[in-house]
Amino acid sequence: MDIISFVVFTLKEVRYVKRWVAAGIILFIPGINFFSLGYLSRSAGLAMIGGIGLPTWERKNELWREGAKLVYVAILYEALPCFLFSFSFLLSSFGNVITVFIGAVMKVLAVLAFIFCSFFIPFAFCAAVQNTDVRGAFEFERIAGAVKEVLPAYLAGYALAVFCIYAAFTLHVIPYLIGFALSSILTYYVLLVSTYYFSQIFRGTSLSARTLHQEGG
Repeated sequence: MDIISFVVFTLKEVRYVKRWVAAGIILFIPGINFFSLGYLSRSAGLAMIGGIGLPTWERKNELWREGAKLVYVAILYEALPCFLFSFSFLLSSFGNVITVFIGAVMKVLAVLAFIFCSFFIPFAFCAAVQNTDVRGAFEFERIAGAVKEVLPAYLAGYALAVFCIYAAFTLHVIPYLIGFALSSILTYYVLLVSTYYFSQIFRGTSLSARTLHQEGG
């Protein structure tokens, strides 16, 4: 199933719409949103084995743990930019001309580090899901190699996903809870479609083939 067929399928089938809408409603609720992220993980796992449609919400305890693993991966990937941001604010707070300048430089480095680290997260998630082990997400050299193998498709998907997430997130400015709900649900749907897309191109990389070979061996 290609990406367009997946979008049509998940918007047409009422039972699937209910599943991702439910996940979207709780996306921005701390702690509870682990269920939503776990559902992304389960969806990626289904896509990697060629499954059609979306997974169920069964075994919610496992779903929450899977979501917590993805949060753990994201936190470690963004540890360096977060440290640089914190350090830049600390230096700027001293008020000295030199420390303010160094703080500004550190802030620029933090932004660059955030962009760089975030770029590899989609395949890091895929590696963690396929390995059923978060350690797979930190084989950075192999993940970077896999990205390089499908770089044009990866770049296009990443850029479109970032744009759509930003557009969906801006809907929160709509008054009352309407904007919040719409933003949350649409942001989640973009994440869901992106998860499917990256899972599909990940399947065509040597990293995926290597993992499958090890499991088969």
